[in-house]
Amino acid sequence: MTDIHSAAPQLLDLAAAMRPDWDPDDLRGALASAAGNGWPFARACLAAVRLLCRPGSEARDLLAEVASPLERTGAPPQPVDAERRHELLAPALSAMAKASAEFASARDRGGDVA
Repeated sequence: MTDIHSAAPQLLDLAAAMRPDWDPDDLRGALASAAGNGWPFARACLAAVRLLCRPGSEARDLLAEVASPLERTGAPPQPVDAERRHELLAPALSAMAKASAEFASARDRGGDVA
């Protein structure tokens, strides 16, 4: 079993694809705050992705969660129909496929993939 590596640049790319209304610096700062508060990348990633999928959320909501992890802000996500789910996820899946291909290409060339 391999360890989970930080993929903050890829997460920022995913956020840009899914939520162009979010300021990338806000998310970058929230991720740094999470790391500074001892959150492993996987925990911060899960929290960020949950917020990415919540309409009306902002990157700064992650800062509030880092400050008070037991009190989540905003309403819980509401179910969406299959067409809307595809519309929301298509940019994310495309960005993830691109990042995965770039990672595999760098790995195959023997480059640094960290």
